[in-house]
Amino acid sequence: MKALRVLLTALFIASGHQTLSGDIFGDWTYSVSDNQATITGYSGAGGAVEIPAVVNEISVVKVGNGWPPIFGSGNTTVTSVTIPDSVTSIGSDAFYNCTNVASITIGNSVTSIGDYAFFNDTVELNQ
Repeated sequence: MKALRVLLTALFIASGHQTLSGDIFGDWTYSVSDNQATITGYSGAGGAVEIPAVVNEISVVKVGNGWPPIFGSGNTTVTSVTIPDSVTSIGSDAFYNCTNVASITIGNSVTSIGDYAFFNDTVELNQ
């Protein structure tokens, strides 16, 4: 029983580290692969939010990367989102359950949108 408790504690700590790790640029958390950035989180005050096209001199090509959503599930502070033309992909669960987002303006370069990206949102999509 003690070994199981130690294993579960280690897994909990490791998963928490993965969630909290990532690079920070202002209010944004992001990851980098092949010199391209993916926005994975937001810690700002909300309101009208513009996703940056570049973070620390790295082009943002994707928003959202599965669970958890960028703004957290059930976010009520963000009211609109603008996605720049640099973004080509919106990941699964990216804006999941963002109940107060009234509009999302999607840049002209988006070619793929993942499953449940806008699940349970009451949002008007603009391009």
